[in-house]
Amino acid sequence: MPPHHLHLLLIEDNPFDADLFRRAMLLHDATIKITHIDSYQAAYAHLHSLSATAPPYDGVVLDLHLRDGDGLDLLAYIRSRHLPLAVIILTGGGGDHMVISALKAGADDYVIKRDDYLDRIGAIIEQACQRFHSQQARRSQTITVTYVEFGATDSEATIHYLQRTAPHLHCVPVRGQRALLHGLAQGQLASDIVLIDCAQPRLAVLDLVKELIQFRRLVQPIIVMAQPGNEEFPLQALRLGVADYIIKREGFLAQLPIAIENAHYRDQLHQQNERLRLQAQALNDAANAIMIADRNGIIEWVNPAFTTLTGYEAAEAIGQSTRLLRSGKQDRTFYTALWDQILAGNPWRGRLINRRKDGSLYHEEMTITPVTDEDGVISRFIAIKQDISEQVAREQRRATLAAIGTSLRPAQSWAELTPILLGKVREIFEAESIALLRQHNGSLHVDIALSYLATLEQQPAVLASLSDRFRHISGPISVADLLSATGKTVIGAPLYAANRLVGVLLLQRATPLSEAELDLLNDIAELAANALHRTDLFEQLRAANAELRAAYDETIEGWSRALDLRDRETEGHSRRVTELTVRIAARMGFSEEELLHVRRGALLHDIGKMGIPDAILLKPGPLNDEEWAIMRTHPTLAVELLRPIAFLAPALDIPWCHHEKWDGTGYPRGLRGEEIPLAARIFAVVDVYDALTSDRPYRAAWSRERALAYIREQAGRHFDPRVVEVFEQVIAEMGSNDIMR
Repeated sequence: MPPHHLHLLLIEDNPFDADLFRRAMLLHDATIKITHIDSYQAAYAHLHSLSATAPPYDGVVLDLHLRDGDGLDLLAYIRSRHLPLAVIILTGGGGDHMVISALKAGADDYVIKRDDYLDRIGAIIEQACQRFHSQQARRSQTITVTYVEFGATDSEATIHYLQRTAPHLHCVPVRGQRALLHGLAQGQLASDIVLIDCAQPRLAVLDLVKELIQFRRLVQPIIVMAQPGNEEFPLQALRLGVADYIIKREGFLAQLPIAIENAHYRDQLHQQNERLRLQAQALNDAANAIMIADRNGIIEWVNPAFTTLTGYEAAEAIGQSTRLLRSGKQDRTFYTALWDQILAGNPWRGRLINRRKDGSLYHEEMTITPVTDEDGVISRFIAIKQDISEQVAREQRRATLAAIGTSLRPAQSWAELTPILLGKVREIFEAESIALLRQHNGSLHVDIALSYLATLEQQPAVLASLSDRFRHISGPISVADLLSATGKTVIGAPLYAANRLVGVLLLQRATPLSEAELDLLNDIAELAANALHRTDLFEQLRAANAELRAAYDETIEGWSRALDLRDRETEGHSRRVTELTVRIAARMGFSEEELLHVRRGALLHDIGKMGIPDAILLKPGPLNDEEWAIMRTHPTLAVELLRPIAFLAPALDIPWCHHEKWDGTGYPRGLRGEEIPLAARIFAVVDVYDALTSDRPYRAAWSRERALAYIREQAGRHFDPRVVEVFEQVIAEMGSNDIMR
């Protein structure tokens, strides 16, 4: 039906009846528009002027008894021109025979002028117009008909009539059973309707109908046509499952388009109902809870999964507000944002905590989709709900373990790790008391304990019992009985690492632990055991490294003393220059690790002289040029000797570069200024100072003042001026030359 108000053409030659009609229609709907024509001739001329595609009327109200013509002729003319107008017959006489004739001629409804017809006429005409235009809309859709002819029939005339009067019915003629079955097998007959026209009833035709419906599972509706006198044939076909039948009596052609349309749309309606049934079944059988609510949040429908999820039966939920499930865990701003989004026509998806009928809380993931009516106005909401409590629990569990692992990772000893561990466990489980027992020599001992469990330190018998109980336990258990903790919950979780018990984690609180909490405690115990085991390994490794480092340093000091003896240096030369070099380097900002390498480099500063022949190294007199050339190779020999030893690589700066000079005149590489490593620049000052203030076979030791004056004089030439400045400060602070003794 068009969306505008009704516009009717009234063809009535009685002005009194026309006035009554107008009054009755306006009482029914004050917006109805009526155009009145009072004669056959005027009506015929007016109808002739109308467009066949877009006439200005929705319907024609036609009086059959006109003074100057027959109303049935006007009806026939309207239908012959295919004017898209509903026709309602208005008659005061002629009886049922006249009405039936009008309906057969194509009238859509009728009103007889008797009794209270004026009270009913408005509704009758409006409904007739609605039906007609609904059918017109349907006729805009093409319906394909497989027209199967058996025997000599008038099929060509029938098809021609359908093409002329019902062009939306597209016929595909097929002659005989063989052609039909072949076409079906080849997929060439994908039609909406199968129409079987049988000149004479045959058993073969009934067999064909049976094969199509029962064996080939033909989904298209079948209509059979038979000649008058053969009514038994279509009745048998009906029993086999055909959709309809036509007896080819006079006027059957007018009935045929209606029968085809009705069969097609009944089939569509059946398919639609089947889809709706399947959809309804799918909604009811869905694993996820589904709820439909109106625009105000009032629940209209829920599926069985909703009851499983929330505990509310459908009868308890329907008619209630969706607030029924609110837990109070989301604030008003949460729901305001949610409603703003869905009322704007946008789907919403998110997580929230809801409350079941029994009061328990659960985590839910929900998608809410707005549904609009035919005018585009949001009228309902469909909510699909899924219980994700287990998923959230797993996520929280992973997050908790990750947070504990992150907090424990920096700890390098039991003393650093245990307070962090116990603090986290106490916070997570809301424990009143907590303790960590450490395994040693087959027995458990208190490592750290807080509050109630601190009394374990004075209960060796209880510790012994705990040691026995946890000897073969792999998961958390209750130990309240061993502690005589009546009314308290005390849980112990064994800590296993490398297949051995390293300790036990105890916690005490007022309420029992849930299964999920016990699983989490077990995971934390495993994490803690590995962390504790790691700290044990780290402490063992650190102790081994310290022993190894001490052995290395003792070896280096041994080498240093041996070098002093071979080089006939003054006693303690290497020790003295090493200590003063380290002190100056510390003053100049070297780190502890760097000072360790400075110490080693200073002790080994002359290690390269092991490659210098004794004849040159111990020569009592001055060296010639060739001997000096050999002597100046000892820094390079030092590098060749020490570089293969990986842990001494950072200590090479001093042995290699302590004979380089600030002005670039040193050896072995002639480095200049800050090209020389700082450690070597520091050592160069200390080494010269120690040599000047020590007795030599060829001269006596210089005084402190004379040596310092020489050092100052060489600043900027032999020595780094900044190093000389710091050197003087350190010497002045020492107040004596004790470091050189």
